[in-house]
Amino acid sequence: MKKVAILLLLFHSCLVALVHCYGGIGFDPLEKILEKQSSKQQEVNYVTESTATEYSPVYVDPQDGLKAADKIVSLPGQPNGINFDQYSGYVRVDPNAGRALSTIFPSLRILLASLLCCGPGCSSFGKGAKMELGPFRVNSDGLTLSENKYAWNNAANILFLESQAGVGFSYSNTTSDYDKSGDARTAADSYTFLLNWLERFPEYKTRDFFITGESYAGHYVPQLSQLILQNNKITNQTVINL
Repeated sequence: MKKVAILLLLFHSCLVALVHCYGGIGFDPLEKILEKQSSKQQEVNYVTESTATEYSPVYVDPQDGLKAADKIVSLPGQPNGINFDQYSGYVRVDPNAGRALSTIFPSLRILLASLLCCGPGCSSFGKGAKMELGPFRVNSDGLTLSENKYAWNNAANILFLESQAGVGFSYSNTTSDYDKSGDARTAADSYTFLLNWLERFPEYKTRDFFITGESYAGHYVPQLSQLILQNNKITNQTVINL
């Protein structure tokens, strides 16, 4: 009986301590978890209304002659009778770090869309363009190409962007850049890429622009869209017609 009384006393003491620590009967552990997650989310939000008013101009390289240099005459094994132009090249997004993003661009239609493919490290060119919705498929011989009748460039000009640096053919001359990659830098570099690319292809500045993606691009697309819309309000550079 004495042991039972001691156990009851210990239980009562623990209960009092819990009530004291967590605020009594109204304590909701799920609410505390959600509050903590919400505060973390606010910490990683890379663009806020306050920072949106502190915009500094984005670096833009001289683009004279680069469009012509990017033009692809034909791809190895390409079928005959192709009725659209193709371009591929690099756009520098950070001259100090030597960071540049690569792209391939089959042009045919009026609309302009950018594809951001899959999770970090997945190539928009290797997967998006060659295995999914690009103009060509690689044949089983590994040497020739065939037309993809379901290609998206039948409906819009698709800009396949290899983002972030280190993905596909995109690179940086600063090794530490690869340790600093993240969603915020991906959005900022992609935005800088677009401003430079539109200087290289100025005929698309007034076109409707759409951003598409899959898988982890569910993070890339809304963050880049947010950055474009906020900078469109305050920039004295190109306004992207999102």
